[in-house]
Amino acid sequence: MHKSRLEREKIMRKEEAVIVTKDGRYHLYNYESEIELEKMIIEHSSEIFGKNTRYFNKRKIESKSGLGTTPDGYVIDFDKKKLYIVEVELIKHDLRRHILPQITSFIMALQNEKSREKLVEIFEEELKSSYKLSKEELKSIVTNYGIIILIDEVGDPMKEVNPLLEIVNFLATHGEVIALPFQTYVKDNKLSPDHIHLFKSFTKEELEKESRKWTFKWTTVPVEERLEKLDDNLKEVLRELGKKVCCIADNIKEKHPKSGYTTYQISKLKNFCAIKFPKGKLEIYLKVDNNTFTDKKKITEDIKRTPSWTFDKVFTIRSQKDIDYAISLIEQAYQCICKSKNKSR
Repeated sequence: MHKSRLEREKIMRKEEAVIVTKDGRYHLYNYESEIELEKMIIEHSSEIFGKNTRYFNKRKIESKSGLGTTPDGYVIDFDKKKLYIVEVELIKHDLRRHILPQITSFIMALQNEKSREKLVEIFEEELKSSYKLSKEELKSIVTNYGIIILIDEVGDPMKEVNPLLEIVNFLATHGEVIALPFQTYVKDNKLSPDHIHLFKSFTKEELEKESRKWTFKWTTVPVEERLEKLDDNLKEVLRELGKKVCCIADNIKEKHPKSGYTTYQISKLKNFCAIKFPKGKLEIYLKVDNNTFTDKKKITEDIKRTPSWTFDKVFTIRSQKDIDYAISLIEQAYQCICKSKNKSR
């Protein structure tokens, strides 16, 4: 039975992200839910947000029209004299549908004087034994607010667009926004008291710098340079195969990176097929959905994705008689990448 893509991605992330200490190897843990991540954040709030801060659990607030919303938490930073609304999210979710509506509702609610007064009363009651702040000071703090997005990772460097960066840039027009990835590393791929937390606070500017590191630049060579290294038979096979792949759809482009393979893509970083050239054959790599992919001749083999080579299947061809069946497999990879692109919108 094939594992789902999500299961395979989880397994790979755990295998690839490792912290080694004298006590052993720790693998990246995948949170089962946002609630599990929230509990860890509450437990370590002073380490995450700073010693001179106070974390408050969920409290419902309402906009002027009565639209109710409940942030995942609130943080008061006493050094900055500022309130932060906390949104906890997992990168695997649709960030545009999850984060934007939530935070927009929070901002609307904080523009309601009654909601601000309600928060002032809550904070005044909970802080009276530890911080001596007047009601006027708390009112000033509540009107000076920002957003903290706590998430299990900043984003996928293999994606063409980073949704989190896009959201942070949009929300920054309303005030300060901090994206804070919080990760947990565990032994034996299960949560236990023996674990490690890793986190870093990203301002909008830092997140942009991080995202620029991921920008992928194609350095290509002319097709003739790629062909000249092949024997005459494989030259013709590659030429004909390339023409037929590009005929699958108008938006397909053929690229020849300097790194020594040929790739077919619908946009930058949206490649669905790549070809390598071991002696005497073409080695063809595909991105597919294992739940729907069919290979009647059973010529493909499963491979494991890596951060730099994100393909799921490989097979080889040696002559022009293999091309038609190869195209039937490549077309499935094209359909798969188109489907995934539509889902990400």
